[in-house]
Amino acid sequence: MQRNEKPDGRSLSFGHHPMSFIPMSHTAPAASASEARATPRQRLPADTRIHQILDAALQAFVQEGYTGTRIDDIASRAGLSKGGIYTHFKSKEDIFEALLNRTLCPMEGGGPVCQPGEGVTVDTVIERVLDRMYDAFNDPQKRLTLRLLLSDGARVKEHVARWRQAVLDPYLAAIEALVQQGVAQGTLRDSVVKQSPWLLLAPGVFAAMWQLALDDNPHDALAAQRKAHAAMLRELLAPAIPAI
Repeated sequence: MQRNEKPDGRSLSFGHHPMSFIPMSHTAPAASASEARATPRQRLPADTRIHQILDAALQAFVQEGYTGTRIDDIASRAGLSKGGIYTHFKSKEDIFEALLNRTLCPMEGGGPVCQPGEGVTVDTVIERVLDRMYDAFNDPQKRLTLRLLLSDGARVKEHVARWRQAVLDPYLAAIEALVQQGVAQGTLRDSVVKQSPWLLLAPGVFAAMWQLALDDNPHDALAAQRKAHAAMLRELLAPAIPAI
């Protein structure tokens, strides 16, 4: 590369283009290490920061185990100080519960809630319960959180119980109401599912646990299991054909 001197003594660096040059004395000085450290951390909305903490916690819990994870580990992954974590959560147990509430939330998007007078068929149940459940099992973050619940939920029973009261119990009640409305309309069979709605979920939960135990890519297997699960519900819930 050719260098020339301008009349004022500044050095010019010529590039490939015959008219291009950069005044070398005008380049901005690099920031010092002390200046970089003094740069204030970006202030984010509380909701954004909480999601950032929960994402970091899930990674830490999966890689280090729940008991092996410290608040310091979560803070490091989230790019925060320990005090930054405690601004939003009182303890590691609270973070665990918040992960369940955020990720294992089957009522998200309305869930299986039915409107008064709405027609409820087997297809309604399959769409609002089965399809959403299997879609959730195909979500990597939801699978990881489910694995965390199964492996470490017993260590934080009180927090899991609160999640169950706030999230799981209302979901089961909504399924029960959906089935009861279909039975009252004569579009669903009056079966044991009316009083025990968790039975609708049991084959799907088994399928998810099986895939987690195998630690395998669940997509193809879950698709086959969902098809069999839907066929079972059609046999169980379709109204009986009156004898001629």
